[in-house]
Amino acid sequence: MDLPEEHLNVQNLKKKAMYLRANFNQSDAEEALSDAKKKELWVEFLALLDDLEALEGQKDKATKINAFEDAQHEFLKDKYLIFNEGEINFGDRITIFEGRKITKFYKSVGFRLGEIDLTLSAGEITGIVGENGNGKTTLLNIVAGELSIDGGTVFYPAFEKEQTALRNWYAVKQHIAFIPQHLDKWLGLLKDNLHLSAANHGIFGQENEEAVDFIIHRLGLTKYKNAKWNDISSGYKLRFELARALVWKPQLLILDEPLANLDINSKLLFMQDLRLLSNSLRYPIAIIMSSQQLHEIESVVDNIIFLKEGYPIYNGRVNEFGKDRETNVFELAGDFSRQDLYQWLKDYQAIKIEDTGQSFIIETPVGFTGNQLLAMLSEKQKIEYFRDISQSTRKLFQR
Repeated sequence: MDLPEEHLNVQNLKKKAMYLRANFNQSDAEEALSDAKKKELWVEFLALLDDLEALEGQKDKATKINAFEDAQHEFLKDKYLIFNEGEINFGDRITIFEGRKITKFYKSVGFRLGEIDLTLSAGEITGIVGENGNGKTTLLNIVAGELSIDGGTVFYPAFEKEQTALRNWYAVKQHIAFIPQHLDKWLGLLKDNLHLSAANHGIFGQENEEAVDFIIHRLGLTKYKNAKWNDISSGYKLRFELARALVWKPQLLILDEPLANLDINSKLLFMQDLRLLSNSLRYPIAIIMSSQQLHEIESVVDNIIFLKEGYPIYNGRVNEFGKDRETNVFELAGDFSRQDLYQWLKDYQAIKIEDTGQSFIIETPVGFTGNQLLAMLSEKQKIEYFRDISQSTRKLFQR
């Protein structure tokens, strides 16, 4: 479904792709597909590919690329008003939010958030991690324009021509979607709420119908389009909230602890959808989300902020965290004690061993690798869980 949505020269395949996805979604997810149903969907999928190949064959590669880039240029120039002598650098990220030295004080409880520098760009996902009560939700509310700041500056370059304290918040918020951790109950049918959300953002008539149909099938809500609040699980309630936000194509999506009530499969699918939607060519989104699910969030985000008592211990690219480390840190679990580990590692340069109650955190010199540790410990006892967290913000929880 994303292919015809992204590329203007294959728009005529959009309905066929939606039909195929709708048929797949209607299949009973609780049971394996029958051989007949698998064959039917496979035949339909191959037919779609044949149509795509035939359409693509109508133009040579250079013509198709030029046509697509021309359409992209016009789209971006109209949507973002960012252009220089008629040219747009497609390698540059469009800045959606810019915050400098953001601070917030709560004098009654002695809590201070910041100072925090934050840039959110279209096509990138930023994760905010840290223990509860460290300012994650406060920062999200500031970005969403729901909470004022006590120091620093905030600016929305994609929506505002110049920075000012007297901004038009109504106009700014027309581009921002905020999904809180605790979802409000909605009335009526799921699909009717999506139609209403689209209409509230100026999408009417046939365009409204097509936008709602697309997002319902794209996010796997086909079977639940006529469902009410009490008819669907918490996971599908969250998926509905995502659909309600995306149906009008916001440029900034804010999510507060979206993974908290999802099972492992739902988490993986949800994060995969966020990554794909953020990377959209025609409708790139800047996404910022808070979470304590470090393994899942670190696998998809571009930037990460770790908050400790309101202060950003780390604020940067996720793939650069821990590059200048002086030690390696490993997390593992098994049927053994801290004393066992000390005994087994007494000749292997273990610097520190910590028992978290559910696992052990072992710190070693940077030259002592995870493979070496696993090989040595596996001779002593079965390892039930192992993870190298040397370049994960997980190790910051131990400070």
